[in-house]
Amino acid sequence: MSEKCVVSFAQFCESSSQQYPDMTFLFNEAVFSESTLKCENLMEIVVTKFSIIEKVGETFLGPYLRENFADIKPMALDHLLEMCQGQYIPVLDALKEHLQREAGIPGSVRAILSNTEVVQCLVTETQVYDEVMELMLERFDNMNPEDLGLVKSLVKALRNQDDATSIKRSSPIGTSDSSVTVSSYMTVSSYMTITNLSHDGILFERDIPNKD
Repeated sequence: MSEKCVVSFAQFCESSSQQYPDMTFLFNEAVFSESTLKCENLMEIVVTKFSIIEKVGETFLGPYLRENFADIKPMALDHLLEMCQGQYIPVLDALKEHLQREAGIPGSVRAILSNTEVVQCLVTETQVYDEVMELMLERFDNMNPEDLGLVKSLVKALRNQDDATSIKRSSPIGTSDSSVTVSSYMTVSSYMTITNLSHDGILFERDIPNKD
C-alpha cells in the first residue's frame, strides 16, 4: 500500500466519529489491509485511535464481538484485545452470550480465556468468573484435551488469586461439615467438578448459601 493511501486513511480515521458504525468500518478496513495486503500500517492507526477512547469496551469491543464471535480472525481478535486497555468485562459479556447461544468452544473463546490479562480480570470478578465457568462446564462431558486443559488453567488461576488475597477455605470434599458454601452464580455440581479439577479437594468458600 502506498504512503499516500496510508496518510489518507489516517486523516479519515482522525475525522471519523466514535460511533459504532464508523469504528466498525475503520477496523474492518484495517483487518482487510493486514490480512489480504499484508500491510499493518492501517491497523496501527486504528489501534492507536481506539485505545484512547474512554469506553471503547462498551462502545466497540463488546458489540463487535457479539456480531463476529463465530468467525473472527485470530489476528483481528488479538488487535481487539490489544486496544482493550483493561476494559475486559464487555469482552467477557460477549463471550458469555456466545456460549449461551452456541454449542462447543470455538477458537475465539479459547484465545480470549488464554489471554493472561483477561484471565487476571476474570478471577477478580466473582460473578463473571462463575458464569463463564458454568457455561464451560455445561460442555464438560464432550470436552477435548485442549478445552479440559483450558478449564484447569482457569481453576488454577482462581486458586492463585485466592491464595494471593488470603481468601478463607471451607472443608474438603467428603466431610460432613455443613458449612461448605459455593458461589450464588454456579450450581453445586459444577463447583464440585471444579473442586475435583483442583486435585486437592478444597472448595473456594463464598459467603452465600448453597444453590443447585
